[in-house]
Amino acid sequence: MENFFEWAIHRGPFGGNEPNIPGVTWVEDLEPYIERKLFTVNTGHATSAWFGYAAGIEKLSDALADEAIFERVAAVLADTASLIVAKHGVDPEVQQAYVQKILKRFANPSLPDTTLRVGRAPLRKLSRNERFISPASQLAERGMPREGLLAAIGAGLLFDTADDPEATALQAILASNTAEDATATITGLAPEHPLFADVVAVIRARQGA
Repeated sequence: MENFFEWAIHRGPFGGNEPNIPGVTWVEDLEPYIERKLFTVNTGHATSAWFGYAAGIEKLSDALADEAIFERVAAVLADTASLIVAKHGVDPEVQQAYVQKILKRFANPSLPDTTLRVGRAPLRKLSRNERFISPASQLAERGMPREGLLAAIGAGLLFDTADDPEATALQAILASNTAEDATATITGLAPEHPLFADVVAVIRARQGA
């Protein structure tokens, strides 16, 4: 069984009279916790699935057991950790411990997750305010590295299965649009955004493969 969870509740509505609830972390601002979860757990989960699927690996834990894939996932979470630390002032060691806990969770061989199931809905996962484009865009706005995230976005573009309508729609967009139009359609980024050209290059490489 898995024992991972994090339960953060905004203390504001309680006016300093927070009830004693075991396991709750009372916080002044939920945004750092929401983004830390989205950009670590959700981003890392999909990254593991997409790289694993591209490598022909069925089980998520087996994907994490592959050293090359593990390094790619770790690179993505290093990118998102740098954003969490810079934006929210989270202690780097605290964030790194959180990342390590998540990686250990994904690698648990007793979990039934498959790369096909976890990788589904690539259009939603690559949309503007989701787990890849949101952190990558914020890093680009800060002039910070985002190469790991861009590689993961590239892996997401390879997710091609007839069992998932979003995967089918994604491949149709890539096949029938310029790299620039596909970038705008898939990610919702404006051409003037500092991340736009990065994603155009990733999509152009996918279209030329």
